[in-house]
Amino acid sequence: MNKLPLLLATGLLAACQATSFEQAPLQALSCDSALAGDWSSLDEEGKADGEVVLHVGKDCTLEVTERKPAGPQTGEATRFHLGRHGGHTYAWVDANWLMRRFDEEHRMPEGDVYVMRYRVQGDQLELWSTEDKPIAHAIIDDELEGEVIARDERLFNRLTGTQDPEVLDRAGFFDADPGRFQRVRSD
Repeated sequence: MNKLPLLLATGLLAACQATSFEQAPLQALSCDSALAGDWSSLDEEGKADGEVVLHVGKDCTLEVTERKPAGPQTGEATRFHLGRHGGHTYAWVDANWLMRRFDEEHRMPEGDVYVMRYRVQGDQLELWSTEDKPIAHAIIDDELEGEVIARDERLFNRLTGTQDPEVLDRAGFFDADPGRFQRVRSD
């Protein structure tokens, strides 16, 4: 799996990567009202392509609908947890929900979460995923506490123990380019 925004925008790709946390590195905050609503994926040129629609409820539930040849596919909803550190906002979901939702066979230990950085500006939502290869190197080099599973062109990192929120500030921890979404207005 390539990171949540890419997954959400393009579906499951051949090379699968993910980084989970044994526990969220931040305290959960109440729901962000700016996130509530429907968000349609944008293509690389910034045009709405509707390949994926995120529905974020006022209660912070997240549903993902993918446009497939056989018709729209919506899976189980999950809780979208939110937090803040420094000048950034973060969201996390159950890591195994992510794996199940995008048909990945690998499972993380129960309770692990997948963390992403997000920003809402007007009617645009940007989501940054973890940059998994540098995180794997940091784990291998004992810069971060965790474990790495690499096999069959798949890479799964797990950050273990209590991670300090500063881990989110590490250079290159998140992708340089976010997944982008446009708010869907209901008339």
